[in-house]
Amino acid sequence: MGLDAGAWSAFAHDPRDPAHAGLRASDADRITAEHLLDEAYAEGRLDLDEHDERTARARGARLLGDLVPLLTDLVPRLVPPQGREIVRATPGELRDRAVQEWHEDRRSALMGFLGPTLICWAIYLALAWDGGPHLGDFPWPLIVTAVTLVNLLRVQVSRTELVAKNLAELEKKQAKALAKSQKPPRAPKSAPQELAAEIASEAARRLGEKLRPPGPPASPGPS
Repeated sequence: MGLDAGAWSAFAHDPRDPAHAGLRASDADRITAEHLLDEAYAEGRLDLDEHDERTARARGARLLGDLVPLLTDLVPRLVPPQGREIVRATPGELRDRAVQEWHEDRRSALMGFLGPTLICWAIYLALAWDGGPHLGDFPWPLIVTAVTLVNLLRVQVSRTELVAKNLAELEKKQAKALAKSQKPPRAPKSAPQELAAEIASEAARRLGEKLRPPGPPASPGPS
């Protein structure tokens, strides 16, 4: 669980929603709020006194709405989805979305490190237990561990650069969406004037042929 816009979804019901604010908070809701406060303290967003004071209030919260003031300056609001809604996104909301994407990248990098590393070491130890590679041999899982760890460290250390890159891409999408929304609608296509004139001329010709009186019968020629 991170301090991004998706943290609000960790609650069974979004406490910011007026329809949920009056609901009784559960133990799980209070524990979720405490975890978020712990992360804020670990990141240096709260000092010890603020953390202890807010944690005490979270433990004593009776309603879901009581938890919102404890977290509203720590957890960003949900960013409008991509598409038409991005046009109305504020610069702060775009930055929140950029940070949220970085947190998602970090989680992916962490899972990419833990998953292959644990699997490879489990295989290595299982083979060693069954009389395969000896523990004194080169521990080849170190290669997988090193490669995946480098990627995780890259994402962690390059937070500023990656957030800036995500923000630039979102701003570019917003500019395109804004330009598209301001483009005047195309006028419906009409038939070219030449074609219209040709159709009118053909219709007049056929009408004239129908209204033309029949001519005199042809005289028989010489026998």
